[in-house]
Amino acid sequence: MKDCLAGAPLPVYEGGRIDGDQFASARWDLLPDRRYMWASVQTVRGCPKHCSFCSVWRTDGQEPRQRAADRVVREIVELRRRGFRLIALADDNFYPVTFEDLAQAKRRSDPSRLHELEALREERFALMARLAALPEDLVFYTQITMEAAEDPQFLDAMKRARILGALVGVESVTRDGLNDIYKGFNLAGDELVARLRAFRRHGIHVLGSFIFGLPSDTEQTFDATVALAEQADLAFAQFVLLTPFPGTVDFDKWAAEENRRGTSIGGVPITQHWLIPEEQRPRLYAAHPTMSLEQIRVGTQRAWDRFYSIKHVWGRSRVVRSVRARIAFVLISKLYRQMYANTGIATDSARVQRSARWARWIGMACRRLFLGRPMPDLKIPGDPLEAVVS
Repeated sequence: MKDCLAGAPLPVYEGGRIDGDQFASARWDLLPDRRYMWASVQTVRGCPKHCSFCSVWRTDGQEPRQRAADRVVREIVELRRRGFRLIALADDNFYPVTFEDLAQAKRRSDPSRLHELEALREERFALMARLAALPEDLVFYTQITMEAAEDPQFLDAMKRARILGALVGVESVTRDGLNDIYKGFNLAGDELVARLRAFRRHGIHVLGSFIFGLPSDTEQTFDATVALAEQADLAFAQFVLLTPFPGTVDFDKWAAEENRRGTSIGGVPITQHWLIPEEQRPRLYAAHPTMSLEQIRVGTQRAWDRFYSIKHVWGRSRVVRSVRARIAFVLISKLYRQMYANTGIATDSARVQRSARWARWIGMACRRLFLGRPMPDLKIPGDPLEAVVS
């Protein structure tokens, strides 16, 4: 701030990557009470993958840094005391150690890496065991790679910990699409369906994330993606356009080409598209080799509309039992759809305002379903300090 006020800001300020035990807890006490449907806690930062569209591994690093279970549980208990029942474990990747990682480490002559990975894995299980001891009305949601489905022991531990929902980055349903974004560790076709269904068998509901606009996409990609999402029994899905975020491999390749062309909108280089007024920003940045922007826009809209039609949403609501719970499922599905009503879609301001209004009304109804009675006297299970005080 001093540099900016002096008119001499440096081009880069490197904040470093702190260890897990230095992560700060969010100041929920500063926010309006009972105005949020759910809270969030981070348990691990960093992802060992290198997907071309993702900025996480560039900004947070590829070495997972985990918080101790005691710190995580203490923060969650404080949130439950305030009345939060749904808590997002806002991690880059809740499954930071895969079977392949362990296999590669075992092939090394030096066992230190193997021991390090085994310790990280055991810490995940220790955290989930602590979460399982918290009040039964707490439910958790996280982000995870599809590789977790290879690990029944891990999925069972997630279920016991009531981590009942997970965003899984599927991205593409074809092998060519996965190669486009350096995500060859994912599966495609029937193997993909089987892997996604493994989550459901263990009681974990998946929000599948798909990207449209990949170089290998065709006009058939949109309907094929929705068909696979339905075949895989996904509870929710999101369909987003390939967007070049700064810090990603995709951005670097795209920006090099656009800088040579000198493309700008209203005098702002397109490579700084976040500075362009939102209503003037392009919806798709890189030209597609076989489809026009309009084809991709219409295909994306069709995917959203088909997956979130009342008929399909009501059918998926069978994952819950009571009529009240099924109605809640429909409301939440529609809320999610409304929140993304103008994602990657050319919409006028009236539609955006209408979508925001619907989202606000549905959100007010859903908030009552998410929040619980505050538990100000809730103790931290297994905390020796609280045991002494009590």
